[in-house]
Amino acid sequence: MVPFPMLHTESSAERLLYEAFMEQLDDEYVIFHSVDWALAGRNGRLEQGEADFVVIHPVDGLLVIEAKGGELTYDPQTRRWTQGGRSGRHALDEDPFHQARDEMHSLMRILEARAGWSRWRPSFGYSVAMPHAIYGRDAHPGAPAAVVIDRDDLDHLQARVREVMRTWRHEGRRFGESGMLAVEQALGAAVEVRTPLKLLFREEDRTIVELTDEQAWTKAFVLNRTRAVVTGPPGSGKTLLATSIARTLAEAGRPTLLTCFNVRLAAHLRASVDGVENLHVAHFHELCADLAREAGLDVPAPTGSDDRTYYEERLPELLERAARTLGPRYGAIVVDEAQDFRAWWWPALLALHREPDRGLLYLFSDDSQVLYEGGELPLDPTDVLPPLPHNLRNTRAIAEFVSVFFEAGSRAGIAKGPAGRDVEVLDYDGEDGLVRTLEVVLKNLIDSEGLALDDIVVLTPPGREKSLLWRRRAIGPYVLSDVVEDGTVLWSTVHGFKGLERPVVILAELGDRHREDVGRYLRVGSSRARNHLIVLATRSVAADIRRRAPHVADPGLA
Repeated sequence: MVPFPMLHTESSAERLLYEAFMEQLDDEYVIFHSVDWALAGRNGRLEQGEADFVVIHPVDGLLVIEAKGGELTYDPQTRRWTQGGRSGRHALDEDPFHQARDEMHSLMRILEARAGWSRWRPSFGYSVAMPHAIYGRDAHPGAPAAVVIDRDDLDHLQARVREVMRTWRHEGRRFGESGMLAVEQALGAAVEVRTPLKLLFREEDRTIVELTDEQAWTKAFVLNRTRAVVTGPPGSGKTLLATSIARTLAEAGRPTLLTCFNVRLAAHLRASVDGVENLHVAHFHELCADLAREAGLDVPAPTGSDDRTYYEERLPELLERAARTLGPRYGAIVVDEAQDFRAWWWPALLALHREPDRGLLYLFSDDSQVLYEGGELPLDPTDVLPPLPHNLRNTRAIAEFVSVFFEAGSRAGIAKGPAGRDVEVLDYDGEDGLVRTLEVVLKNLIDSEGLALDDIVVLTPPGREKSLLWRRRAIGPYVLSDVVEDGTVLWSTVHGFKGLERPVVILAELGDRHREDVGRYLRVGSSRARNHLIVLATRSVAADIRRRAPHVADPGLA
């Protein structure tokens, strides 16, 4: 499909056809959507025209398609067509069959003027697509049903397109590669040619460094203090600094705890310091349960009815009791995403410290990413360092998009990454529309852009019980999984992916029930994307996002 994503259109008929072409037509077909031209044709005369779709095939040639939505009616007395839709009925300015025919002839006059025309002269024709209507017989001699694509054809669209193109077929003519290239060149003024994302990512990643001179200075400064709170916006390198500092302390022989709230983040931290002696990595609730068992305490399983009480109060109480039994064991504690810790958790955690009041304690925090109503940090204001100023993780396009959703008083980092591709905000209607849109997006990223499945993560605000996508799990040929495994696309909640990143994030299921929190989810979820971000939202929420962030791509795919 050219272009991808779909250009914004108010036509539901064009959106429906675009998705169906994308899903059903194989790679021999090239489909151009919403193209226009103003080029020299025969005798040097300027040819101007436009078409909803142009389909080209190396053997069957070229087909110009005019798409019309709603119910169409032809009056033989007035020879006029009327179109019915949500806003009532209205007369069409032009017969859609004549319109498609004239568009076809205009485009052919341009192609006839190109070198090599006699060598690759194609079969060519036109069609009228009526995806909302049934067209069973000719309305008049110039409106043959044989060239119509209607609602009954949508489930077998490739067969119908082939049938219509072969209606116009002239034996002995073969478009071939050179003819198809000529069409692409002729329409090139209206087509955005893009380098596949996989290749772009390689170039972008060369400019996104892991530890800048600025961060190296911050690390040295922190390690010369007994206690510090390191703050900064998403993408400023806090997790990298936390890991590097914990590693340095442990390698110096000091028993060190590196902890966080998030289960997935803890797994990432553990993998990044694998094999480092004297370093214990665990997410907070894992730490509570493990040490309680070590102390011989009974650790009940959550019942589901009181999960919040269980995690917020019961497990921290068990940790405090375990610390009294086991005694202090760490000479340094490093906490990532510290803004998510409740105020009453800190005494239990610090009970594990050999010097809880003045020993080495380093907290990494971002108040713009609070999702759990975290409490105050257990350090003095004098221990809070100036915020890290730069966003080093994201492309500038993503960083600028995220910055729009920061609350008053919060600071987005200055973007220092590569320019990157525009953020895409795609809208959909209903659960089926969401699933269909996600399938089209995944197909394009993997088949057209050359990305691997593990380059992508799908994030949703709701968890397992309420997520529409998690309930479906199978998205066309793609399968969602909440663990990293071959052949699947990783799925997670927004809060479950905090502190982590992927080259591509698809932030989905932003619906009306999330309207009050949409800024928070966009701020936290969008910043997980390193190279490219795609947002899937219901139509009204997508419109709100575009109003707030006007420089995003507005393809109107769903």
